[in-house]
Amino acid sequence: MEVSCPIFEQASQNPHHLALITDERTWTYAQLDGAIHSLTRFLKKTGIKEKDHIPFIAKSHLSTILLLFALFRMGAVACPLSFRIPQEKLPQLFKDLRAAHIFEPETLPLQSEPSSPSTICLYTPATLLLTSGSSGFPKIASHTYANHYYNALGATAAYHLESSSRWLLSLPLFHVSGIGILFRCFLQGAAAILSELPVLEAIGKHQITHLSQVPTQLYRLLKEPDLSFTSSLQCLVLGGAPLPKDLIQRAHAKDLPILTTYGMTEMSSTITLSEKKACDYAGKILPYRELKIEKDQEIWVRGKTRFEGYWNPAVQSVDKLTEEQWFPTQDLGKLTESGELEIIGRKDRQFISGGENIQPEEIEKALCNVPGIVQASVLPVDDPEFGKRPVAFIHDETASHTLQTIRKALSETIPSFMYPIAILNYPNELELKPSSALLKAHLKEWSLKNQG
Repeated sequence: MEVSCPIFEQASQNPHHLALITDERTWTYAQLDGAIHSLTRFLKKTGIKEKDHIPFIAKSHLSTILLLFALFRMGAVACPLSFRIPQEKLPQLFKDLRAAHIFEPETLPLQSEPSSPSTICLYTPATLLLTSGSSGFPKIASHTYANHYYNALGATAAYHLESSSRWLLSLPLFHVSGIGILFRCFLQGAAAILSELPVLEAIGKHQITHLSQVPTQLYRLLKEPDLSFTSSLQCLVLGGAPLPKDLIQRAHAKDLPILTTYGMTEMSSTITLSEKKACDYAGKILPYRELKIEKDQEIWVRGKTRFEGYWNPAVQSVDKLTEEQWFPTQDLGKLTESGELEIIGRKDRQFISGGENIQPEEIEKALCNVPGIVQASVLPVDDPEFGKRPVAFIHDETASHTLQTIRKALSETIPSFMYPIAILNYPNELELKPSSALLKAHLKEWSLKNQG
């Protein structure tokens, strides 16, 4: 089955609508389509063929967007990589990805010429994306064009996305969430905004209507003294990490139109979306997705947006899932009577303390409900009596909480066996971004000093 390329579709129906806006210039759908057509011709001349794997460092730049959609049009597989990957690791990664050609997007020619009708085979492989991987070892998820297409198609209405909308590309293009923004905008005929300005300035200058953020970004936004520029915002999408209650309350006070989501790379981005602003839940399942909760509370998913499987470098092919196969997310959750998904935690983070199962996310959520605490991460430490005990890293804006005051606050929400035995400050280098490797290193250092 083939579908018209969304950019060509808009170029033929609404050629003068804005498709892409940067700080320097604008691109209509006709101009963007012509530039992608021109780049496709150039790539074919270099020898790129259908199903070739093309890795590249994916900075948030016009050239990256053009390269992505040029590769989609010609049936090649885009392998966008983070600019944070150390240079010395790239050669092995290129080998693992079976790279046919390697490009630097910024060096590619940016021209525009009249385009011709283009269609894309829905079920052809489209991307290989590195997952964040809770184990610390990223996997490589293989998506078809259909996975990205249906994820966007099932979400545009829920996001209230219209042709007049403007979505700031605030998430990276080497991540499924950044690619998802492009697909949603181009399917709906909206404009994607590329800006190097600080977020608040970008919102004001470009009259942003849609913005995607993780809690860390919202935390920084709320520290701004003047949020009057955010009046154009119609939808502020939050995901990627638990949302502290304190941040929700502060966002409410600023009238920010928050919608919470649950998503993952393996489902091509968004799975559920809340129907009301800043709710405590991750929302309801969107079209083209299926979700079920197993007896152990693990969330399983499938549908048209589910990836086709992980790329296996050892055999240079995809370990494909069957079309009807459910995918276990390792996330734990439950559904309310109204069908809202509540995330409980990660299956692989659970530990046992004195015979009791402890889910760190339950403690983290309770900690973030304590006034002044805007971020928390809980890790287990070895204990001769209980086996494991919880220790919490917190970011306390008031700088006034002690272990005693926090335990008193927690007594209203969680049982005593979940109380942290120690409260540590977040290391400065984390900048509110929990990193298990860094936190574990700090916890080990603390343990050596305090546990003998």
